[in-house]
Amino acid sequence: MKRTCFAAAVVAAYLAGSAASAQTPTVYKPGNGVTTPQLRHEVKPSYTPEAMRAGVTGVVKMEAVVLTDGTVGEVRVTQPLDPGLDDEAVKALKQWTFSPGTKDGRPVPVSVEIEMSFYTDREPRVDSPQVVKPGGDVMPPRLRKEIKPSYPPEVQATGIVEMECVVLPGGRVGDVKVTKPLDPALDAEAVRALRQWTFDPGTKNGQPLPVQVMVQMTFTLK
Repeated sequence: MKRTCFAAAVVAAYLAGSAASAQTPTVYKPGNGVTTPQLRHEVKPSYTPEAMRAGVTGVVKMEAVVLTDGTVGEVRVTQPLDPGLDDEAVKALKQWTFSPGTKDGRPVPVSVEIEMSFYTDREPRVDSPQVVKPGGDVMPPRLRKEIKPSYPPEVQATGIVEMECVVLPGGRVGDVKVTKPLDPALDAEAVRALRQWTFDPGTKNGQPLPVQVMVQMTFTLK
């Protein structure tokens, strides 16, 4: 009797596992006929008081699955920044909605990479009054290191992404604003690359200060 019950339990477990496997949908990545989900509604993350007091700034990188109804399913942090800010980034991303990715014209779950930036008031925004533009006695930043953007394989768009950014007194790039978008995937790639550029900072009377600059990145198909 015990042996019979054990066998039945094994069969039941096997069938349950097979059913669960059958119900687990395949998650695709953009490319090879799979289109990239297009963002429809974005929710900005909150800044935790602890991170604000500590002056934590930077980027949280995540991988997320955009489901067939355009909502966000599983989220995984691939580049953490701060435990509290990581949680806030995931919480915000869970509220985003998309036009879902498709394969052969039908919606499918698609994995996407998302970056969320956290900057305190110590790092001014592009349109902040304390950010100056080159001209007069304000000397422009000079590029020291440039990172080329990648071309997502599923994107066929060509053209130019225009951005405004703040080059901080230390020479790195702070806030970035896309002023002339091209394609959501290309816009995100342009911002990602620009954040890795470094400069000799802009100066006024020999003193470094935050300076606004305009940057263009060109995407062409070979």
